[in-house]
Amino acid sequence: MTDCPPGKASGGSQLLRAIHTGFGRLLGYTRTRSPRMREHLPSESILSITKRRPSMSCHASSSSSDGQASPPLSVDSCHAKTKSKRCWFGCVWLTRVSLMGTAVSTSPEPEETLTVLDRMAAMLNEKPLKMAHMLKVAKWINDASSEEKVVMFDIGIVHTLCELIADTALTDGQNSRNGSSEGKRRVRRNSSSSLTHRGVGFGHGSTRSRWDIERTVEERLAREEHLTWLLNAMNAYILSWPLSESNLSRPPSEYVHMNQSTVRLIGESAIIALLEYNLRNDSVFDVSEHMELYQSLMETAACMSTIPALVPYLVKPYLTNAKSIAKELVPRFNETMSSYSQKWRGQLGSPDFRMMDFINKIEIFSKMIVSAAQNYESDLPAEMRTRCSSLTRPTASLPKASETTESDATDLSTVYRKSLLGLQMQTFRQAFKISIMIYPSILTKRIAKELASMTNALPLNASNSIFVCVDEGRCDIIKVLISGPDDTPYANGLFEFDIFFPTGYPFAPPKCSFLTTGAGNVRFNPNLYNDGKICLSILGTWEGRPEEKWNPYCSLIQVLVSIQGLIFVKDPYFNEPGFEKYQGTEKGDDYSRKYNLQIEHATLNYAIREQFKNPPAHFKQVVERHFWLKRHAIIEQAKKWMVEMRKDVAETEKNPRRKESISFENVYNPFNQERVVQQLINEFSSMTCPMENGQENSE
Repeated sequence: MTDCPPGKASGGSQLLRAIHTGFGRLLGYTRTRSPRMREHLPSESILSITKRRPSMSCHASSSSSDGQASPPLSVDSCHAKTKSKRCWFGCVWLTRVSLMGTAVSTSPEPEETLTVLDRMAAMLNEKPLKMAHMLKVAKWINDASSEEKVVMFDIGIVHTLCELIADTALTDGQNSRNGSSEGKRRVRRNSSSSLTHRGVGFGHGSTRSRWDIERTVEERLAREEHLTWLLNAMNAYILSWPLSESNLSRPPSEYVHMNQSTVRLIGESAIIALLEYNLRNDSVFDVSEHMELYQSLMETAACMSTIPALVPYLVKPYLTNAKSIAKELVPRFNETMSSYSQKWRGQLGSPDFRMMDFINKIEIFSKMIVSAAQNYESDLPAEMRTRCSSLTRPTASLPKASETTESDATDLSTVYRKSLLGLQMQTFRQAFKISIMIYPSILTKRIAKELASMTNALPLNASNSIFVCVDEGRCDIIKVLISGPDDTPYANGLFEFDIFFPTGYPFAPPKCSFLTTGAGNVRFNPNLYNDGKICLSILGTWEGRPEEKWNPYCSLIQVLVSIQGLIFVKDPYFNEPGFEKYQGTEKGDDYSRKYNLQIEHATLNYAIREQFKNPPAHFKQVVERHFWLKRHAIIEQAKKWMVEMRKDVAETEKNPRRKESISFENVYNPFNQERVVQQLINEFSSMTCPMENGQENSE
């Protein structure tokens, strides 16, 4: 083997360095660092701590020929040693590989050379984020001084946090901007023209899953978990994390890092939109399923309220149609959470300590935010203060008889809501003794959270409403009254249901029974049987796609809204399996019209007249006020039905073949039906106001 020519010695040395660097990178070693980070590092601070080896030389010692130990090999000595063992092409990498087995590489490990800032930036750039690393980031930021936090801002740590929060959080505005193409596709799929040919979705179509609900939930939970970590890190930067009363008494000198640039960056970031979007949630059940996220959100708002320059961002709406976070959303959110323990305490069984601790923290944070907003606006003239709606929820009050006249038709919804708001959620006690049943604590707590959410979520207006009555002794027994939506054959009718929660709830759906069946003589819908059975995918009584069936993430309000929105529809004839093929045809439209005539009569007879004469004991006041306020609409509805029925009878006499088109015509007698409807018109025309004779104080 011959040595390389003298002119090639420098080339071999360069090749040695290149191969050495390549192996170092292959093994995960690096010696680089951002020059910007180096020049901003304060001396002897938490951000400049490094763990270096005592020497940059190789630590493996070699033995000399006389048996004495040789000193540690430096990088130059290693190179010199390898030059005496060159291969025929003048390279030393084979010898270098052999040395790596006995000597540690001269390239330091990243954990030993990177500063805290380096490591922090690397952890924030991980995809996906790791909980252990994010906890370290929050701790490092929390332990840093104000001067060190200024360095974090200068090198872009705060910018990175704001960008990650914006990327992780999805609000309505972001969804509309980022998912415009998907939104257009969804609109096309759900357009009225496509529904004309598809029916209402019952009794046809594939039962194969169109989306994986479990995967969707897992992705959402992972996103919320990452968002919680990021918010905690931001809280640590603004003030501290976790937030405590001792941190609120810090002197102004400790807020040096919250300068004008930092305040502007945080105030104009996605944090404000994130707070405005999530604090609109008035569902106790939904909030309880994501307590960690909502606690971090409220803690972020509380931290911002301690910085005077950030308070205006909490007080003033960031968009025209947005609401004030400090003056509207936070107080209302606190009130919603407090209602859980105040109104449904008797339904809890054993106390829900985790939920109670969360509610207490929300109350503390709310006081901080509201107080900061009041102090901020106290120095402003009245015309510059942010105006917002009333924070007090309206209470139900009965209008006088003179107020519920024809002149109120233009504002019927307002009067209707004012009259029935206090009766939408009621309690009752069984008149007979029932066996005492012991239910799992998880069941009673889950039901209590759902009941607390219903107060704000149930529809209540003149066109369609849902009323709930809960047993005081057993929260697993619920009675429901649903009003038929306008522009359907069920309009103005009241339909009663019984709900029972099994011990397997929420992993098993609730048991529902339909009671308004005319003593078993009428079937109001292909999905409502005269024996009380309700045919619906979410209840497990109808085959459907997996995402349409019940799962632990569903709730009772979804069942009630599904009944009102998917069963009480404009054309219930096409709910029958296989009948959707007639939709949009002359034959199908004729069948649907004749079917609706019979359903309208059943509604007038059983869901209006019978309910008015014999109202359910638990909903007596609801029934009386509902029919009184809608008496004029019911009379017009009855007169319109009589005109349509007479027209249909005349057409049937001209064309005898139409008589056999629908089988139920052989059961109903049009003349008897008209007589019953005329009686209803007379009864409602002479109706007296239920609010008279002191009944307004009967509550």
